[in-house]
Amino acid sequence: MIWAALLHITTPDAQDVEAVEPGYEHDCSGQPMQNYELRLTASDISSAAVGFGSYSNEPVLNIVFSETGYDKFASVQKGRLGKRFALCFEGRLLSVPILNEYIYGRAAQISGAFTIEEATDLQIQMNKNKGAAEDP
Repeated sequence: MIWAALLHITTPDAQDVEAVEPGYEHDCSGQPMQNYELRLTASDISSAAVGFGSYSNEPVLNIVFSETGYDKFASVQKGRLGKRFALCFEGRLLSVPILNEYIYGRAAQISGAFTIEEATDLQIQMNKNKGAAEDP
């Protein structure tokens, strides 16, 4: 399987984040503040699987967006190349990754800050809609 993008999770230094960029104090449970929030639920993910980075051998989470999940991501990624966005799942801030390249397919890889336990927990949460009707 070919992964369409790599979202690398980093902890930004204060000087790296502009005033209009999301920060780790970002609240994913409140009203959206800007168009840089990607708010996902389990139904936005077709599948999620733990893997290991080919260069780093660190845990990664390989995800495939559902049609609605990809539509959400497509609207957030517009104009954000090289910029951060808030990645929220089920009301919890997962990270503030930098969009390194536009994603034109429904597959992505999230890497950079997971233990194997954290990645496995996210995989379980993201796959909880498994068995539900898949997107056409």
